[in-house]
Amino acid sequence: MTNQLFHDQYKILLNPQQEAAVQAADGPVLLLAVPGSGKTTVLVTRLGYLVFCRGVLPREILTMTYTVAATRDMRERFAALFGSACAAEMEFRTINGVCAKIIRRYEQEQGRTAFRLISDESVLSALVGELYRQQTGEYATESDIKAVRTLITYAKNMLLDEEAIGELPLDGCEFLPLYQAYNRELRNREWMDYDDQMIYADRILRQYPDILRYFQETWRYLCVDEAQDTSKIQHQIIRRLAGKNHQLFMVGDEDQSIYGFRAAYPEALMEFGNVYPEATVLLMEQNYRSTPQIVQAAGKFIALNQNRREKHMVTQRAAGAPVKAISVRDRKAQYSYLLKVAKDCRQETAVLYRDNDSALPVIDLLERNGIPYRCRQMDSTFFSHFIIRDLTDIMELAQDPSDGEKFLRIYYKLGAGITKAAAVYAAAQSRIEDRPVLEIIQEIDSLSQWTRMQAKALQTHLQNLRDEPADRAVYRIVHFMGYGNYLEERGADTGKIDILEALAAREPNPQRLLERLEELKALTAQGSAGEESQFILSTIHSSKGLEYDRVVLMDVADGILPKVVVTEGKNPSKEDAAALEEERRLFYVAMTRAREELLIFRFQKEDLASSFADAVLPEKRAKKQERKTFSPAPKPAERYHAPQDVSAASRSFLPACRVEHRKIGSGTLESRNGSIATIRFDDGSVRRLDLTIALRQNLLKRTD
Repeated sequence: MTNQLFHDQYKILLNPQQEAAVQAADGPVLLLAVPGSGKTTVLVTRLGYLVFCRGVLPREILTMTYTVAATRDMRERFAALFGSACAAEMEFRTINGVCAKIIRRYEQEQGRTAFRLISDESVLSALVGELYRQQTGEYATESDIKAVRTLITYAKNMLLDEEAIGELPLDGCEFLPLYQAYNRELRNREWMDYDDQMIYADRILRQYPDILRYFQETWRYLCVDEAQDTSKIQHQIIRRLAGKNHQLFMVGDEDQSIYGFRAAYPEALMEFGNVYPEATVLLMEQNYRSTPQIVQAAGKFIALNQNRREKHMVTQRAAGAPVKAISVRDRKAQYSYLLKVAKDCRQETAVLYRDNDSALPVIDLLERNGIPYRCRQMDSTFFSHFIIRDLTDIMELAQDPSDGEKFLRIYYKLGAGITKAAAVYAAAQSRIEDRPVLEIIQEIDSLSQWTRMQAKALQTHLQNLRDEPADRAVYRIVHFMGYGNYLEERGADTGKIDILEALAAREPNPQRLLERLEELKALTAQGSAGEESQFILSTIHSSKGLEYDRVVLMDVADGILPKVVVTEGKNPSKEDAAALEEERRLFYVAMTRAREELLIFRFQKEDLASSFADAVLPEKRAKKQERKTFSPAPKPAERYHAPQDVSAASRSFLPACRVEHRKIGSGTLESRNGSIATIRFDDGSVRRLDLTIALRQNLLKRTD
């Protein structure tokens, strides 16, 4: 079939860049497609072009994409255009689906049975929880398990060696021994997870040339969608499969790579020409989705990134509304504004945010006022996060001062210098005598006078917070009871406290806040019921691939979005620079979801200043002041590689050594569990610190 007949018969209408991509049917091709440029249309049309114009057999074409839903959608779109019979002969698979076929071929040829794939995440989560408890002596929360599972996926997909895995930060636990125990247990049970499935498939292709040759001859043409979201090991598998024929068509856009925490490896797009020197690199730069105002603002913003290929996104749509700022004083005013928008929302409006936490105060307000909205189910990691768990434990201890179990979970986090032996004794005695634990602590003569005075002060705080407004109770715990110091010493991200305080501001006392948290946990787990509502709440990650008439970006403030903050005038580390570029890509993806209107919240309070809002909406602001907040902790997607000397340096911190903390002073290291050290300071306080974090932030040094 001639190209003209192909266009006429299937009513193909393409712009010149799209047409060039469809007809690029020889050798390795990288197609870089800006948002809204019709990449799926081009990919599907190119598949038809290969079959009907180039005589390629449908069964010789393998098309890979990111999710099962995306493969289903692509197959349906191909079938709608070129017929279901042709679609049935063609392979549309995720990379994990391809790996499953490789492993099945191995079983057939070798007469062996591979390990069983565990597809039920609850089974693997239970295993992680079991191993976590064995290592730490504490029960893992949903938040803990999610953090561990994320790091496991990252380590395997990035093909990290043991040294690099040992540097991955995990709050409250040393990751490497846990990772090793997890893999050992999988092997003992003859199980594999989805990440192992790729590792084993890659190993089979490397060690069994006949199997590799079979798939290279079976699938002579490879097409890969969403290439910017593909991990390092996935790119390695793709390169092996394409190694003989070099007929590889890869579609993606490094500017839209936002899954670093899942080990997305956009660098593969930048390296494409080095791997395939004969490669053709094509661009699709016409955006069919958004107005010129949105396209221009987004294009200018993403150009601030350095690790990218230059593109010039354009649109032929008619002019629309300018990108606007919604100026409000603070986050509380932001929630009130969104409530008003939702009350009379007749235009499709998507409120996008970086993390699910941001939505909780909005959902709380909407539910209180009976206003419908659309929102996906949310996990309960906010409610099970150790900070929220600690704060609720303290509030519950205030309600029942004799609760020894709660006391044992939090006593060492309040900086009162209470020893473990004293805490265990007091907790047991309180059950016998039915007296407040802290009251018994005050009677233990072996404790210092300072510690007993601290215990008395904590008891007074617990009595006072019991009946005060819930937000004041939270503030008291963080700022007056020592818990904020504990978080600062650990370098913990305190953003969840801001969300909790916003929720607490609507409750008369801590007891009612505890009840409301349980209600919100149930509400978010089931998702919204307002499917007809025009008011939509979504994380930016979940909105990728979607589009909306009007988009509102909330919580746009340094430390929230973007999560990583680089001090102006200072050269960031390589890790911070990479993390900031991914945050900028995330914001770019959010901007380009908008068809007609894009609105960005801009806060008047200086501690909520935004470098991103300043870049998009460059109106002058008042001079920025130094922000007085706790430093945010690095998360898996933000900083994975500690300085090379941290791991070695931490090994020298042994029990009985003398140390000096930059903020607390001198002390003696009493014990350590993994990277968590218990230090008795000369002021009488006993603190548990994460050595990896303390050393990375230059907070701690040995002095003996």
